[in-house]
Amino acid sequence: MKHLKLSIPCMNQSFLYKGNFSDINYQQLIQFTENKLGKQLTQELYFVYVNTEGDSFVIDNDQKLNNLKKINSQVIKISLKEFEKQQVLHPNTVCSVCQQSPIINIRFRCVVCEDVDLCQNCSIEHSKLHPLIMISKPEQVQYLENFFKKNIMKVKRILNSSINKSKSTIIALKDVFMKKKQDYFGNVQQQQQQQQQQQQQQSQIKKPPSLEDEDILNKTLRLSEIFEGSPRNYEKFVQKNKELTFEELVEIASEKFA
Repeated sequence: MKHLKLSIPCMNQSFLYKGNFSDINYQQLIQFTENKLGKQLTQELYFVYVNTEGDSFVIDNDQKLNNLKKINSQVIKISLKEFEKQQVLHPNTVCSVCQQSPIINIRFRCVVCEDVDLCQNCSIEHSKLHPLIMISKPEQVQYLENFFKKNIMKVKRILNSSINKSKSTIIALKDVFMKKKQDYFGNVQQQQQQQQQQQQQQSQIKKPPSLEDEDILNKTLRLSEIFEGSPRNYEKFVQKNKELTFEELVEIASEKFA
């Protein structure tokens, strides 16, 4: 039996289809989605399947849906996505890191570095070093030029002062650490040896798992794969219902965890 997992990012939720995925048609997929979404699907929304290699396939008819049924996988994940809105281009701009030109959608200008523009992806690392100004529309640039001319030196002095203070604090903490290290190092070595001995003793005491334990473990791992969660979240649930078949567990879990 194949399972269908529908992801709706705008709701930040995923839903498990109770029936057999092999029996569902495209119209039933739409009805199932509208029930979970609480409204009718619009032209801006569409279904997409992403394979293990990262390739995306739009699902918009029964034939494409039937092609998914041939995939050798117990769980088929389909996402409901929204068509991207029109991109915003920043003319005559080049990302100082990846050289993307022009920069698309959001442009970032470094407050400290001179003439450093960044795209959204490259801004993540640079923001750890210096503050950035976000420019969402090209016409906003004219309001920022005067800011850079008047305040760039003031900002640099503030940042340099903060950096010097941080360095002196780090040096002081390092001195304290080095003094403590001599006393602490011997104790750490003894603790590591004791932990190794305890681990060896515990490994000798452990008994091989029973058939029942193996069955519970197998069901737990399969449930965590379907619902994309940690096995710990389902271990107690499986133990409590260990007499049920896996299909019965999935039926109950779809209401409890989906």
